[in-house]
Amino acid sequence: MRDGKRKHMDKDSRVAIEEGLYNGDSCRAIARAAGVSPSTVTREVRGNRTVRERPRRDGAKLAVRCVRYRSCERVGRACEGCGTSYVRCRDCRTRSCIDSCPDFELRMCPVTEAWPYVCPRPCPKSSHCTFPRVRYRAEEAQSSYEGRLASSRSGVDLTGEQLAAINGVVAPLVRQGHSFEAICAAHPELGVCVRTLYNYQAAGILETSDVELPRKARVRPRRRRKERGRPRVDRSGREYADFAALPADVRARAVQGDSVEGRQGGRHDILSLHLVARKFQLYLRKRHADAAATVRAIDCVERAMGSRERFEAAFGVMLLDRGVEFDDFDGIELSCLEPGRRRCRVFYCDPQDSNQKSQCERNHEQLRRILPKGRTDVDLLSDADVAVCCGHVNSYPLASLGGISPIDNLGALVPPAALLRLGVPRLASADVVLRPSLMPHAVKQ
Repeated sequence: MRDGKRKHMDKDSRVAIEEGLYNGDSCRAIARAAGVSPSTVTREVRGNRTVRERPRRDGAKLAVRCVRYRSCERVGRACEGCGTSYVRCRDCRTRSCIDSCPDFELRMCPVTEAWPYVCPRPCPKSSHCTFPRVRYRAEEAQSSYEGRLASSRSGVDLTGEQLAAINGVVAPLVRQGHSFEAICAAHPELGVCVRTLYNYQAAGILETSDVELPRKARVRPRRRRKERGRPRVDRSGREYADFAALPADVRARAVQGDSVEGRQGGRHDILSLHLVARKFQLYLRKRHADAAATVRAIDCVERAMGSRERFEAAFGVMLLDRGVEFDDFDGIELSCLEPGRRRCRVFYCDPQDSNQKSQCERNHEQLRRILPKGRTDVDLLSDADVAVCCGHVNSYPLASLGGISPIDNLGALVPPAALLRLGVPRLASADVVLRPSLMPHAVKQ
């Protein structure tokens, strides 16, 4: 047990909980490793677990995801713009009514409502399960805790009666020309300091204005602190120095990942995975700056490969940059076909040093011949369009390969069936087009 001096669970304890859940340990064993009580472990897992809905399939009845599905009697117009006024909402297949229904409550898997409150690993029904995927991750649990801690300590720690009493003393004296300093010195019973009164006045809590405070009216406002960026991601063990320590043959098989952006402000971009040893670059359309979208795209590649082992053989080591879209290294590393097992290892380049994956950066030149930078709207491209671009780029013969194209250089590393599932065509060199005319609907002339 802990020494009793710490009131809050720290990240080390959460990491111990995550590892215990991954290993299938009992609640008491996890509590001993984390240095907390078993009841604390159960509350922590249930309160800070991550719940993610399964991808929506086209034509699927989404209403079955609601706990009130069987008893719901709503008829039409549960969501804005709905025209099916004679069809029960639970039978509607034309719209995602669950996004607008005020009575919607997500239906959870009964297995996750009891210890360990997360999806089992491996889950025997994972291939056809429609319940939300529930996991516990120490990094996300720590971020959630820090957010709640900050919000709990914001605001005004006063009751309505206390605030009215302070206003009853301060407001009349300010109108008479008294400063906050003089008021605090003459009325210590207020129980607040001068700085607190200024903070309350700036927040609009006190019944006074800036004009009634002569000194504040003539003093220039202080500079605001710059807002902090996204939460720091702990990449220990995944730095470029760790990648450089790998054997030379492992580094040679590494896959370099990057994102190819379209116009500024676009909602989508292109994920590129460059198999350096084969000079093959795979392109996948995804949501811009979305870590979950990156995981879904890589899951799609693993499913196309057919097994975790085949994916690991081709994409077993990845070298990525530090963009927000690659922050979820756990999601990238864990297999979607065999939950709980690792399919690859992820490493990151040093900050502001894209030369560490220069092969991937240079290989974008051919894609930019089709989708010029600053003139391409990726939002207008479909997944099939991006796959076609991938086929043309990789069917282009390279002098560095002795006139062979990268797609012909893959061999058995990426089976033709996998390329077929991803929609990547194999073209004759005479049919390859590396001009914007290949995708005229997405390129501004």
